[in-house]
Amino acid sequence: MSNAWGLSNPTREELREQKREAVIQEAARAFRQKGFRATSMEDIAAALGVTKGALYRYVHDKHEILFECFKVAQHMSDAALETAQAHDGLGLAKLQVFFRSFIESFVAQGIAGTIMSDLDELKPEHRLEVIRGRDRIEHGLRKLISDGIDDGSIRPCRPKLAVFGLMGAVNWIPTWYSPEGEFKPAEIAAMMTDLFVNGLSAPE
Repeated sequence: MSNAWGLSNPTREELREQKREAVIQEAARAFRQKGFRATSMEDIAAALGVTKGALYRYVHDKHEILFECFKVAQHMSDAALETAQAHDGLGLAKLQVFFRSFIESFVAQGIAGTIMSDLDELKPEHRLEVIRGRDRIEHGLRKLISDGIDDGSIRPCRPKLAVFGLMGAVNWIPTWYSPEGEFKPAEIAAMMTDLFVNGLSAPE
């Protein structure tokens, strides 16, 4: 079993958590490739090389797995926003910090692709939690852009539409990103952030 889950000498608690994380990672990969509805628990178990029954020791169903994927992404975006807000710089610099941090972790984590897609597949209580988290990030980014407009580092624009456009571009990355491709997560984060910054920066 330890070989199937890719583990080596963990404690009992660590063993369970690592197995649960392995389930989420593999499910996220399957969701990207086949779509949420077309992916079964049998598919996830087969990819991990374990029995279907083994999965139910860690998750109740694939809806719970999808929710966990959203939670991972939410944690990453919360952390990136907190870092950006604490940055000692103008609005544009803060926005740059957010996107470099979030994009790199978003791509490297392997959860990308389930984020803000398949939202309607979540259970009602889970969907509400995800929407609250999404709105929190949206409002935080709108504030960064508004501050940047006020301090002159960002050209005048509609912050709400700017956030929709930028985050839409980020969420599109999984459709073309491949771990075996030419670019690493840090390179993608740097290049995408540069495009965002040059598109928002005020003329000198």
